[in-house]
Amino acid sequence: MSTSQVLLILLSGLGVLHGLLLAVFLWFHPKGLSASNKILSILLLLLSFRIGKSVFLEFVDGIYLQLIFAGLATLLLIGPLFYFYTRSVLEKSIRFTTSLLFHFVPFLIGLAFSFWINKENVKNTPVTVFVILFCLYYGHYLVYLFNSHQHIQKYKKESEGADVAVQWLQLLFYALAALWVVYVLNLLEDNIPYILGPILYSFIAYGVSLIAIKKGYINGLDLSKYKTTPLSETEINQIYEDVKKLLTDEAIYKNADLTLNTLSKALKVSPQKISMAINSRSGFNFNGFVNQYRIKQAQALLKARESSELTIAAIAYEVGFNSLTSFNTAFKKQTHKTPSAYRKEIAQS
Repeated sequence: MSTSQVLLILLSGLGVLHGLLLAVFLWFHPKGLSASNKILSILLLLLSFRIGKSVFLEFVDGIYLQLIFAGLATLLLIGPLFYFYTRSVLEKSIRFTTSLLFHFVPFLIGLAFSFWINKENVKNTPVTVFVILFCLYYGHYLVYLFNSHQHIQKYKKESEGADVAVQWLQLLFYALAALWVVYVLNLLEDNIPYILGPILYSFIAYGVSLIAIKKGYINGLDLSKYKTTPLSETEINQIYEDVKKLLTDEAIYKNADLTLNTLSKALKVSPQKISMAINSRSGFNFNGFVNQYRIKQAQALLKARESSELTIAAIAYEVGFNSLTSFNTAFKKQTHKTPSAYRKEIAQS
């Protein structure tokens, strides 16, 4: 192996290593927006795998076709994750409801295809099929980038300026868009070297990290989340009362797909203003606030004789939780007891 190849491996591999270390750091980082940090952590892991695959493909002979197509399948996951990350940063909360999980279906199909593919299948499959597949992989990535950009621009317009969240998300958007351009150009133009993608990722990984540290973006997302949402005390009180009325009178907390956007459409108030009103008046974030209503209703059902035949899982879904695990966690956090222990205690009293 020549000196130039060793240097290229080091230069491209440094970005992969840096991405992995950042992913671990963000997963355990206690400051900023916790859910957002974890989504970004997973996104970095996938990017590092995707870029790492490119490095192996460039310098290692006889790489498995399954690994190549598994790397391509990650494109079907990177787009949705950045979209979810964008929403979680702008809305300050996100719940992975059943409808949101459908965004991962294309990735699962792509991953299944990567297990199926082999040299024999490649020989028997028309080239046109692979051309269409590559268009779908990269087109899917681009669509999610575009949708994320639309969310950023809408938030920027509503907040009348580019705050920390907008600046940070725009930086990530341009970074991901640059990677897309390089890989697509490599497919279309033979003069564009394949290793350019991993090298670009290394520069992006270190460059974005330095900017994030200098600007304090990660921690600043939480600290300045309401800076561009000026509201008077009267407005805050009114929005908060309207939210409580909606939850109490219409019991919309039973909707497992309930989000800030749902309330925003119902009340014709921006998600940021609703989030601010809930946080400042209740001391909880959106999910914690809504879960209070759900747990209260769950307690009533656990006490009622007419619902004694209902299982814990049935009660969980009835009050708006989309999984038994999340119900148990929220119930114990609020009551310091598991639902089963609570029901047993009621039965013995």
